[in-house]
Formats: sequence, C-alpha cells, structure tokens
Amino acid sequence: MKYIITEEQKRTILNKSDWKEGNNKLTKTFHFKDYKEVMLFVDSVMKIADKQNHHPEMTVHYDNVKLSITDHEKGGVSEKCHKFTKAVDKID
Repeated sequence: MKYIITEEQKRTILNKSDWKEGNNKLTKTFHFKDYKEVMLFVDSVMKIADKQNHHPEMTVHYDNVKLSITDHEKGGVSEKCHKFTKAVDKID
C-alpha cells in the first residue's frame, strides 16, 4: 500500500475515525432511516466535494451511502483525503 503521509500520522488519524483504509482508499458506510435522509446527505457530500475539488466514489442505497476517497494525483491516500473525511464526518 502506498502512503503519502507518515505511518504515525496515518495511525493518529485513523484511530480517531471509523473510516477504513484499503486498496489505497478511505471507505465508510453511513446509515440513515430513509431515502430522504440519504439524499440530503449526498447533497451535503457533493457540496464538500465541490468546495474541496476532491470527489469521492458514492454508492447510494435506500438507507445507506458508501463513500470511498483516494487522491488520484498522489496515487493513494493523502492529507487531502483526510481533510475530506473530516468535513464529511461533521455533516449533521
């Protein structure tokens, strides 16, 4: 696996989050009570992605959304990915 940040930085960041790292991506599934909540969340993620110019892969279902993010320019997980995940985790 290729890392753009140090191992210590990676451990610190991942220990504070429930995002999973694998295949050079950070991934997390968010669960909701219904499709309306799912779509409100997707809209919020889109706004973050556009603002940061860093766009995730999204798999949308009736009551959950799976996000995966990687830095294609760096070839793996970068600080830019962690900035994105922190912003997504702050969505109400």
